[in-house]
Amino acid sequence: MTQTTAPADIRADHPAPVRPPAGEPSRLAPRGRGPARARGVLTVLAWVWPAVPVVAWLATGGLSQAASSPAGLLTGAGILSGLVATAIVVEMLWLAARVPAVERVLGHDRALRIHASLGKPAFLGLVFHGLFVVAGYALADGLTWWGEFGQLWATNDAALAVVGLLLLAVVAASSVAMARARLPHEVWFGIHLLTYVAVAVSLPHQFTMGEVFASGLAAAGWLAVWVVTAFVVLTYRVFLPLFATLEHRLVVTAVTPVARDTVAIDMSGRRLDRIGLEAGQFFTWRFLAPGLWWHGHPFSVSATPDGQRVRITIRRSGAGTDLIATRLRPGTPVLFAGPYGVFTERMRTTDRVVLVGVGSGIAPVLSLMGDLPVRPGAATAIVRAGSVEEIPHRAELHTLAATRGVRLIELVGSRRRHADGSASWLPEGARATSLRDLAPDLADADLYVCGPGPVREQVVGEALVAGLPPARIHAEAFAW
Repeated sequence: MTQTTAPADIRADHPAPVRPPAGEPSRLAPRGRGPARARGVLTVLAWVWPAVPVVAWLATGGLSQAASSPAGLLTGAGILSGLVATAIVVEMLWLAARVPAVERVLGHDRALRIHASLGKPAFLGLVFHGLFVVAGYALADGLTWWGEFGQLWATNDAALAVVGLLLLAVVAASSVAMARARLPHEVWFGIHLLTYVAVAVSLPHQFTMGEVFASGLAAAGWLAVWVVTAFVVLTYRVFLPLFATLEHRLVVTAVTPVARDTVAIDMSGRRLDRIGLEAGQFFTWRFLAPGLWWHGHPFSVSATPDGQRVRITIRRSGAGTDLIATRLRPGTPVLFAGPYGVFTERMRTTDRVVLVGVGSGIAPVLSLMGDLPVRPGAATAIVRAGSVEEIPHRAELHTLAATRGVRLIELVGSRRRHADGSASWLPEGARATSLRDLAPDLADADLYVCGPGPVREQVVGEALVAGLPPARIHAEAFAW
């Protein structure tokens, strides 16, 4: 494969795009339509689920009680808002539980985005639940709000429910974008663990106060929902990561500089062919060494899985990654959770692929390049960095592109500025003005994008403007 020299900011291996001969079957058969259908099913279930406790309320005569008096109307509104909000909390727990079936369908990033988007309606629903119920009871008993609240506070279950709501308020405050940006991830994560405490302490009042889940089939079913939810969360967030760590016994074997401010970490272990890893996925890693063990980091694999080793590549971009790059030593045991993500070959829907990796996002692109069964010229890989020296595993990228027939484009240099002052993801002096200029066959391909949020969003935006359907855009952020 001939390397051509473009301007200083673009270097490329340029085999011309190749179309399969007429009638010749593709080795890159589409496989990604199944997850799209499954997403539709999950969406329907997500909308239907909050109606389940509402049906239980109706079955216990809730509507007639609500229509009986103004006090009943206030109390009914409070109960309904509480039931729907609690059902949403159950959905949030499942979305954050790392359930493989959910992860494979939605993807880790999308699941967490949905989880975050449900936080506000769930919290507000619980606040309205408390306000309306207290107002309804006060009106029925002829008491002031504070008088009624005092009576309810005297019952242990109601007091615990208030404590649970206050804990959720702390969690909600930490989730505000400004607060989250200021909090270290470990502090933010610790605060979010209060969600489980809040759910646990507020659970008793769901069965002892009111008639919906007081007894019978409804009570048994609602208890089963919480038992199963707790089992799922503990299994996938705690037990399975511990079991996987004990089974595979990963240890660091090498820490190697591979670019400016970037190191590759090689790990070996037992039975790695059973770890369930696909190229392009990521794990949450904890390196069990002094000063490092309490930092959990989501890093993607940067080498195609071979059942013999696992490699990740990290760029020094903060205190946590600086510590790893400077203190990590061979022989260090590794605690891990995963694999996560749908930045994988099985998500593609066409026989052509465009891969875009920016900065640390080059690592999963490199991993994926070695896994795609591509026809020569049917795949384009675009890597973006500040300079050639900042491209990790550069020699490996070129070798893999040459052996797999991947058109490799390197974009290096400072970001171009638009006329309005905003920054482009493309470098200054680039002849290309958009993603479509770099990948002329984009309209017929699946696009994989990984990199920092603003740049990733720009690339996805250009793909959408070019007419690429959202189902063929696979973007990964490796979210916390």
